[in-house]
Amino acid sequence: MKKIIISMIALLFVVFWGCTKDEKTTVANEKIYVIGTNAEYPPYEYLENNKVVGFDADIIEELSKRVGFNYKWSNMNFDGLISALQAKKVDMIIAGMTVTEERKNFINFSTPYIAPNICYIVLKNNNLKNSNELQNKKFGVELGTTEEGIARQVPGAQVIPFTGHTSALLALKANKIDAMLLDESVAQKYIENNPEIESIGVASGESKAMAFNKNDEELKNKIDAELKKMLDDGTIQSLKEKYGI
Repeated sequence: MKKIIISMIALLFVVFWGCTKDEKTTVANEKIYVIGTNAEYPPYEYLENNKVVGFDADIIEELSKRVGFNYKWSNMNFDGLISALQAKKVDMIIAGMTVTEERKNFINFSTPYIAPNICYIVLKNNNLKNSNELQNKKFGVELGTTEEGIARQVPGAQVIPFTGHTSALLALKANKIDAMLLDESVAQKYIENNPEIESIGVASGESKAMAFNKNDEELKNKIDAELKKMLDDGTIQSLKEKYGI
C-alpha cells in the first residue's frame, strides 16, 4: 500500500512539474514585438517619465489589445528607423513617418492614419512674415525626414541636418539657423512651450503610416486590418481630439 501511495505521489509530481514547465515555456516563448520610434514629436510620440507616450503610443496600445500582442519600445534617431526595420532590430515603426514612393522600395506601409500639414517655424524677432521670405535662408531639418526634401525646394536654401528636432530648436534659438520644418500639430506644441517662435505658413499635408519589413506581410496585414477598423469606428478621431491634432 505504501508503495502505491509513493508511486501516486511521484506521478502527481511529474504531472505537476510537466504542466508548470509547459506554462513557463509558453510565457518565455511568447513574442514581444519591438516598436521603433523617435520620441521627439509631441503630441505623436514623446517621453514622459522615461516612458513613450502620445497619439502614436495610444494607437499601438489599442492595436496590442485588438490584435493581441505584447510589445516594447525602441527609441532611436529617425534616420536609423528604416535600417533597423530592414535588419529586423524592430518589428514595426510608428513615428509620424510620411509615405513616399522611395521608402516603399524598402519597406511596407500600413493604411495612412493621418495627414497633417507641414509648418515653417522661425524666431519672432527675425521679422520673417511668410514662407516666401525664406529664400536663401538656413533650414534646420531632422535627418531622413521628408521635411528635408521640402526645405531643399526653397530657392537658395541651405539645409543643415540635425539628429533630432530638439537640437534643431536650440540652433534656431541661437540664430544658427533661420527656420525649421515641423508637422502642424508638433509645431503647436513647440510654440506653446517656446513663445519666442512662431509659424509663418504651411506646406501641403503628408500622409503618415506605420511601417513594416518587406518580409512581414502577415504581420502587416493583421495590424492594418485593425487600424482600418480604428479609422472607421472613430477611435483614431477620438485620439486626434484627445491630443488636439
